[in-house]
Amino acid sequence: MSLIALEEHYAWDPASAGNVVATWLHSNNTVAFERLYDRGPLRLEQMDAAGIDFQILSLFDPGVQDETDVARAIDLARRANDDLAETVRGNPNRFGGFATLATQDPGAAATELERAVTELGLVGGLINGHCQGRYLDDPAYEALFERAEQMGAPIYLHPTTPHSAVMDAWFAPYVDDGLHLASWGFGVETGTHVLRLIYSGLFDKFPGLQIIIGHLGEMLPFAAYRIDRYYGLGGSSTHRLQQLPSDYLRSNFHITTSGNFCPRAFACTLDVMGADRVMFSVDYPMDDNQTGAQFMASYPMDDATRRKVSSENAIALFGDRIPAHLGA
Repeated sequence: MSLIALEEHYAWDPASAGNVVATWLHSNNTVAFERLYDRGPLRLEQMDAAGIDFQILSLFDPGVQDETDVARAIDLARRANDDLAETVRGNPNRFGGFATLATQDPGAAATELERAVTELGLVGGLINGHCQGRYLDDPAYEALFERAEQMGAPIYLHPTTPHSAVMDAWFAPYVDDGLHLASWGFGVETGTHVLRLIYSGLFDKFPGLQIIIGHLGEMLPFAAYRIDRYYGLGGSSTHRLQQLPSDYLRSNFHITTSGNFCPRAFACTLDVMGADRVMFSVDYPMDDNQTGAQFMASYPMDDATRRKVSSENAIALFGDRIPAHLGA
């Protein structure tokens, strides 16, 4: 049984130069810093120690999405994808890649996703949440999602720092405690972004579109019942969805274990989403490969479910964009 991890990050300069987390790691945790910048022997050593067969790599948050010069963002995304494709070509049995997209320009992002998937062989795209306050339910992004659906290329919606207005209203007094980060803010931000996509009717327009979210679903599986129960309570919406919100969650989203190795949360996610919609990930190097692999090995589930979560669901989703031997 193969073990495929698909929210696994790396840093690349110039896009990652000056990144707050990378800068902190450089001064305070040199081992983690080295792991973040490595796409060779150190990363493979860590994978082998945990029994991870394949990683799908993605450029570290926020990628190029904080760049205010749109032309530079587009250029950086293209160069980052060329560089990542070279890594994948150098070791195709161990690495795949998600494309970096400059969502400052929706049209350019759609074009780059197509190039990255059809010419470079990357598996899909990864987007770090909102882009300087602009969310993906903006109609301007429909061409990007239409292209993704046409190619069968999944989009990984990765967390980023909450919107500046939310930072001011909710988190400002507790920034030093990190409330706006992975403990709470990232999940709330990304879960809300997902609901915006669903409520916008995006998946009624593009029913084949597939989105991936991490961290056992950014709290959405736990909240799915109440989301459905109170959908439309405002009563003044100009459109109604064809299904309940959680139906889209189960038909258009896949959820990974990245950085959330909590048995109770995993049980909730499996119950709400079903075994066909949950996939293994670590969130390396922010989280530890061996911790994630041990969680997968020790959680009490039947063999069929373990195979699905470990690799079969990823193989079904990405198809021939990942090596055939992983399904053997």
